Amino acid sequence: LFKATAEANNLAAVAGAKDLYNKSMEQICGGDKPYISPAELERRHTELLQTSVRHFRSVKKMGGEDFCRRYQEQLEAELNESYTNFTKHNDGKNIFFAARTPAMLFAVMFVMYVVSLVTGFVGISYVAVLCNLVMGVALTALCIWAYVKYSGKFRDVGRVIDIVAETLWEQVRRNAKSLISANKTETSLKMFAPVFPSSKFQQKDDKN
Repeated sequence: LFKATAEANNLAAVAGAKDLYNKSMEQICGGDKPYISPAELERRHTELLQTSVRHFRSVKKMGGEDFCRRYQEQLEAELNESYTNFTKHNDGKNIFFAARTPAMLFAVMFVMYVVSLVTGFVGISYVAVLCNLVMGVALTALCIWAYVKYSGKFRDVGRVIDIVAETLWEQVRRNAKSLISANKTETSLKMFAPVFPSSKFQQKDDKN
């Protein structure tokens, strides 16, 4: 009986803390609220998570510290899961995020079209055929994605297309960042090369 009462008290405290978190997050990024930056949303989540945990710990409960710690960990896990759902909902309000999949598919089609023209002009026909095939697949995926978004059917197929487009986007973004970092490093080395003339002395020693 004591254990059942302690569990009921802890579950009630968890429910109250979750309700406090969800209501606060609804005021920040609920259905009628505008898009908020991911960094700001994460900061508000961290603050509300700590507030909810303090609320949970302030409620009088039975069972002792070790018994209540398990429910606190359960509360934190559920709040992080709720934050993931709020993040997805907030991302859906970003017009650029929503347009990422069609933009990525258009980019693939454009690149494949240009490459197919160049390779066809040069005479590498098998590459041109391959590019046309990829362009056709991208066009088909774009049409399917548009139908899914319009009709609401075959959502699993649309989710797969979104995942593929997101993977391509992240790969392009990662490669672009690496290229920019490499160019900045090379530029910095060229700028500071006159400051360290040791290479000139090394060249004189090599000539001697």
